[in-house]
Amino acid sequence: MSAVVDSYRDDTDVSYAVDFSRDREPAKKRSRFPEYRRTGNAPARVNGMHCRRSKRWTWGSGRGARMQNVRAFAGCLAVALASVSASVLAVTIDYKTVNNVGNAANPLTGLGAVSSVFNIAKYETTNSQYAAFLNSVDAAGTNPNSIYQANAVISGSTVFNPITFNAGGSSGAKYAVSGGASNKAVTFVSWFSAARFANWLNNGQQASAASMETGAYTLNNLVSGSAVARNPGAVVFLPNSNEWTKATFYNGTTTNYRQYPYLGGGTAPTAVTSGTGILGNNVANYGLAQGKTTGLTDVGLYTAASSWYGLYDVFGNAGEFTETASPSFPADRVMLLGSSWRLGTGAAVNWTSNTASNSYFTDSYSDSIGFRVAAVPEPATIALAGVGIVSLAGLDWMKRRKRKATAQQAALAQTIAS
Repeated sequence: MSAVVDSYRDDTDVSYAVDFSRDREPAKKRSRFPEYRRTGNAPARVNGMHCRRSKRWTWGSGRGARMQNVRAFAGCLAVALASVSASVLAVTIDYKTVNNVGNAANPLTGLGAVSSVFNIAKYETTNSQYAAFLNSVDAAGTNPNSIYQANAVISGSTVFNPITFNAGGSSGAKYAVSGGASNKAVTFVSWFSAARFANWLNNGQQASAASMETGAYTLNNLVSGSAVARNPGAVVFLPNSNEWTKATFYNGTTTNYRQYPYLGGGTAPTAVTSGTGILGNNVANYGLAQGKTTGLTDVGLYTAASSWYGLYDVFGNAGEFTETASPSFPADRVMLLGSSWRLGTGAAVNWTSNTASNSYFTDSYSDSIGFRVAAVPEPATIALAGVGIVSLAGLDWMKRRKRKATAQQAALAQTIAS
């Protein structure tokens, strides 16, 4: 009989240690045999190991196990979310952060003052990125709201889009980029198509046509007319004229606007042969009228020719849509910045920080006009920040639970001693 009682006592002491987050039973010997202190009935067998209740929020036991498991879970979830943003999404945008908040506008144009930090794409949107968008929102190839244009007529001649459409292709793979143009700036897009691309990014690149109609802009199937205003809370969007001007012309060290959007910036960029990368810090792909170029180049080809914030191709290559309505033209035009590869060298003086911008119809497109996107700071880490908040809340919950358990243990010990 004694052996049986001792076995039962050892079992309950172990139970006591587990229930109250103790690695071992209390060192002090109890003066009398305690009653079984677990919720529910006592174990059916008194010798050998009995089944313990399942502890929530932990897959370990002993001191600190629950806390360690919470930390491990939060870390694994953060890694998983980071992996999703890096590998599952079809398009990844390389952003540069534009800070120096509260800068003054260029006094000659009134443009460039921005009161908050924002991100803007380092490169113009490329053909491969836009083709991924097309395959995602138009898997069946129905071309909703004319987001794809096969060609354009420029000065009486037909030019063709390097993004091609194959009606017989498999669902979700009907659009492809031909002729080595994957990394060239996308053109053949209207302002509304650019806004739909921004909506798609804003909504997490969902594979549905509906994901391009709301988000940064509420488009409601519009394909022409006035540009639609940015929605409050937009995450990814087209830059407005102030954001674009600051990101390209402003120098945060000297706090002034360079005449041309490069680190040198004091003289017009040198027009260079299309497709040739050189090391100059004030060169650009433009000058068709002088026979210098033959079309678009890969984005970022001129590796030393960036703006102060690190943007490429902000002069020449593709002209870029902004979300700002043109102040001096009808409502169906927006401000177009950055010139294009078709610009003659003699016209470079019309595309400085001190001169008025051009404008373009919201429903028109060509082989020399594209866009880049902007975003709120660090859009890819918002979800990870949420994980951190949840983890902190979990840690606080564990601390409160431990304090409560300690108080219960003290009360129970006092009852046993009496």
